[in-house]
Amino acid sequence: MSSHQVIDWNTGTKSAMISIGTHSLYLSTSGQERKSGAPAVLLMQGMGSLVDEWVVVRRLVTPFARWIEYDRSGLGKSEAPPKFQDKITAVDVARELDILLKNSGIEGPFIIVCHSWGGITSREFLHLRPDDIAGMVFVDANTENMHASVKWPLPAINAVIGNCTWLRWMQVTGLVLSHKLRGEEWKAVVEGMEDLEHEKVEESEARGFQADLPVLAAKKQFEKQALGHRPVSVIRGNSPRDFQMMYDAGVAAGNGTEAEKKLAKEYIGSWGPKDHQWQEEILRLSTFGRMVSVSTSGHNVQMVEPEVIAEEIRWVYEQVV
Repeated sequence: MSSHQVIDWNTGTKSAMISIGTHSLYLSTSGQERKSGAPAVLLMQGMGSLVDEWVVVRRLVTPFARWIEYDRSGLGKSEAPPKFQDKITAVDVARELDILLKNSGIEGPFIIVCHSWGGITSREFLHLRPDDIAGMVFVDANTENMHASVKWPLPAINAVIGNCTWLRWMQVTGLVLSHKLRGEEWKAVVEGMEDLEHEKVEESEARGFQADLPVLAAKKQFEKQALGHRPVSVIRGNSPRDFQMMYDAGVAAGNGTEAEKKLAKEYIGSWGPKDHQWQEEILRLSTFGRMVSVSTSGHNVQMVEPEVIAEEIRWVYEQVV
């Protein structure tokens, strides 16, 4: 379907390539018919993450809400910009999404569900469109204070973990066995992650991450309580568990010096309590929110415990409507 056609994004299952000026992005909507003024759930996934990872969450949410998803520049079905971006920032992502929605004619309000780096990009989008955000669901999300005191990822952790491809990460952390996707759905995720162009984009997003933190911090969204009394749900995964598994595998493989192993072990060991504080701090965006911790997921809650995310989206949705 071409982007020049007039599309009613509020009914049925629709998808199209939408021009943002320099190139086109893939956009899709599905789920319940959207009435005038009703919120739509807008997905903002993590660094290098594909919408394919969210297929089970989408399947659980579309019976009660309208769902919007898109692939960022150079990922999935979306085109890459004509000029390669060595560094992609959260501000870049928010601006592109703003243009995409305007050019497609999709208006707010939105309930944003965001994961990992999406916790940063979504709040840059909140800064651009403060009146269009009806509520937010944060899934093991990054914040401006996460790892802010060190250069992340810590060189010592990288040295011990070794060559950390996404496939190796899935195997070591048990995601290969614990995910709830169907066979073809899982195959789509793996094939997408193994694409060489995908790897380049993910590396560019990673290069932008450290600079994202002070830029977002300067906006003082926690201090200003940027969401007022609008509902916020924070889902805490268990990223420290994933890194502990990767650390143990790296040590078993003989990676890292003794000094690097010591430093990495200490940092991962202190991560849990810090992570709880970082996640809890997100609640400061609003006077109205709640936090839940998942039982079996590591960082990729969307594939292991999608029902928890769907339930928190439902909770936020019910507060709004």
